[in-house]
Amino acid sequence: MEYLFTFQNTHYAVHSEKILLNKKIPVSVMALPTSLGDFCGICLRVAREDFEQGRVHLTNAKIPIEGIFTIEGNNNERKYVPWKP
Repeated sequence: MEYLFTFQNTHYAVHSEKILLNKKIPVSVMALPTSLGDFCGICLRVAREDFEQGRVHLTNAKIPIEGIFTIEGNNNERKYVPWKP
């Protein structure tokens, strides 16, 4: 399972990518799936094992995360499910 972080705007997404990479957390930038809205064109994908540490680093950096989603299914039928703490 992987997770998506979504943001209000591209500035927060790019800044978040830099923070996570500086903390040695692998991250992938991807286009925001259209099913999740149209607030920012990009989002960040992280692996399950890096999710909690990544979320803590972004929170500590005071980055406003718009949403967090789990990625379920396979490449042909992905579903984005809102994360529940």
